[in-house]
Amino acid sequence: MTIIRKAHKWIALILGIQLVLWMISGLGMAILPHDRVVGEHHRSVSAGPVPLLDLSDGQTRGPAVVSGAEVSQIRLHNLNSRAVFETVMQDGSVLTDAVTGEIVTVDEKLAREIALNDYSGPGQIVKARLLTENTLEFRNHQTQAWRIDFSDSDHTTIYVSAENGKILERRNNYWRVFDVFWMLHIMDYQDRSSFNHPLIIISALIVVWLGFSGIALWWDSFRRSDFAIIRKWKIRNKTFALSLTDSEGGPVRTVRARPMQSLFAAMADEGYPLPSTCGGGGTCGLCRVKIGTDLPVLPADRRQIPQTELDDGYRLACQHRVEAPLAVSLPHGLLDAKELVGKVVSSTFITPDMYELRLSLPGPLDFRAGSYIQVEVPPYQAHLDEVDLPASVKANWEASGSARTVGCDEPVHRTYSLANAPGELGKDVILSIRLALAQAGSDSAPAGVGSAYLASLTTGDTVQLRGPFGDFHVEEDAAELVFIGGGAGIAPIRSMIIDELATQTRARTITFWYGARTREHIVYEEDFERLANDHSNFSWYVALSDVSEADGWPGSRGLIHEIFRDQYLASHPDIASCRFYICGPPAMLEAVLSLLASLGVPKDRIAFDDFGN
Repeated sequence: MTIIRKAHKWIALILGIQLVLWMISGLGMAILPHDRVVGEHHRSVSAGPVPLLDLSDGQTRGPAVVSGAEVSQIRLHNLNSRAVFETVMQDGSVLTDAVTGEIVTVDEKLAREIALNDYSGPGQIVKARLLTENTLEFRNHQTQAWRIDFSDSDHTTIYVSAENGKILERRNNYWRVFDVFWMLHIMDYQDRSSFNHPLIIISALIVVWLGFSGIALWWDSFRRSDFAIIRKWKIRNKTFALSLTDSEGGPVRTVRARPMQSLFAAMADEGYPLPSTCGGGGTCGLCRVKIGTDLPVLPADRRQIPQTELDDGYRLACQHRVEAPLAVSLPHGLLDAKELVGKVVSSTFITPDMYELRLSLPGPLDFRAGSYIQVEVPPYQAHLDEVDLPASVKANWEASGSARTVGCDEPVHRTYSLANAPGELGKDVILSIRLALAQAGSDSAPAGVGSAYLASLTTGDTVQLRGPFGDFHVEEDAAELVFIGGGAGIAPIRSMIIDELATQTRARTITFWYGARTREHIVYEEDFERLANDHSNFSWYVALSDVSEADGWPGSRGLIHEIFRDQYLASHPDIASCRFYICGPPAMLEAVLSLLASLGVPKDRIAFDDFGN
């Protein structure tokens, strides 16, 4: 279903462009006045019937016939108030004056006269030329024609057949605009004539597929309980017990929850708000808790939670409603989370889009390396011109297309990993935060509410904190540790590596593979160089993905998971004995997880923090 969902989204986006073109072109054709499109507004009154022939003197001549030619039809018609016979043969037509018997040739002079007779507009003939091949403007005629252009504001053109002198087409700017709309509507971009063009047939089939896949996705979004209307009515006044414990078997607490509300909302009502950056929309995956395997796996669960955790009973709290008593295992620290007030010590941009926020707490924070804290963002409104940011950062903001205003109308919560190791900074903590700006091509999209707010803080400002939380920790055994990170994902990895080398007594091998875009996006380089010099069991490697030969970068170039694969995994004697810890942008995380899975690394040897940075 995930594949169908992705295909449905992207195909619908692409086809949506054509739907817009269909709508615009159909509306355009309907608005354009028909009489002007076909040139009737500049057409003179008909020249009338064929003149009567005087047969009394016996001088009238019959039509000319080419010797040996097969005649299919002979017509008598009016050509500029002149009776002519048109003899239609296999190779074309011949015109004969019905009175004199002379062959009539439609030359430039006659073509001009025919066009002037047909035309009633204010313009004059500005040009006449013989076309030996048909063009888009008289594409339905396989014959030579005279193109007669007039000087009116509509740029009228009349096409006169070079064979029989008939008016083939009357064209003007109204028709030309109409023809573009027609091309867009029927999707025949070359000949503009086939309503059954393969492109429109394929588009119609895609629309049918989108309809069926949309029904499948719509049905997949329902839960069985959505249809249990009678049961909902019966339990409407009940409450259910939620037995709460943390991931390490902490004390059990029992709270009561109202029926049919999401577990995410029930936890918040009882004073245990779960971490989230999407507000319960099922897109960030941070509110996953262990509920049990009895609850169905919903589409959002599948998208955000690895299969091994789904098999263990992990679900997204925002997607499951309280319909019965539940035993819920919460992220480490949530039951005993502390309410803290942090005072800004400093805020420094360490890359073009990432800053280090140092906060002072009332006392040392007891946490495990790899943990995160929750930050409350109060209601606020700010404009880019009012925010104290470096000039280069403001320039990046404007270049990204992000809206110049940012804010929220009610308090929201955001989660950020602690970048410092336990005990490293006394009562201070460090948050490494990426300023979330709009992606390229997303004009006027808002910047990240949390990251923009925290970036605007100055020394002495205070923020409300809660935590620490998290189960992303190093296992206490002798296994080799391999860290892979990128972007702001370096924060928990820095904490875990420093903690492992500085405070633990184990001397196991530790490697860190870090991916960045350019040299100026490398962070904490001095820290990791110092650790590598002081500890023989630690080494770190950097790969840059957006550098050229001219940049002078001496290290690896490319995506970090590819460098990691080629320079380390390919020659490692026992990959399955390592423990892997991964944190970074979603694309990098997905690539590394796929790589490790393809190499047969057991899932219980892999830990990752997916915060969608």
